[in-house]
Amino acid sequence: MLRTKNIVYGFCSYTTPKKPKYLISLYRSEDLNIVAVFTTSKKRSGTPSPKHGGNKRNGIITSYVFEANKPIGKKYLSDETFSFPLETTIPFDYCFIENTQEKILKSFENPHVVGILSDEEYIEIIYNFLHSPLTPEKYRKLFDKILSEYYSY
Repeated sequence: MLRTKNIVYGFCSYTTPKKPKYLISLYRSEDLNIVAVFTTSKKRSGTPSPKHGGNKRNGIITSYVFEANKPIGKKYLSDETFSFPLETTIPFDYCFIENTQEKILKSFENPHVVGILSDEEYIEIIYNFLHSPLTPEKYRKLFDKILSEYYSY
């Protein structure tokens, strides 16, 4: 369920209060460890005029914003485009979760894959995480590896 680029939706117990939440899976290792990020529809871009893609505050990439209703991939098991219904942000200061698929999914009620990011959107997200000083170093190394492998093909 938490394959790279999958967008999962469900009722999340990680948040306070518990609420429906999107999770985007960015990486899955051979030992089944998952690196994923939470999104929010709250205004957390860090800039007064957010745009689709990486957003900066004082020259530092602080978030990745998805415009409402802008296609970013495909609906799961469909050729229809997928988009978030509201402007949705990955705020780089608190978004990461890393664990096994089983443990991550236990924190959701009724989790289900709703979409799959396009390659272009995925690579843009990874690029912005790599170049943000808010991204923890252990993930920056991973994102550098992902981009190196992607561009070597």
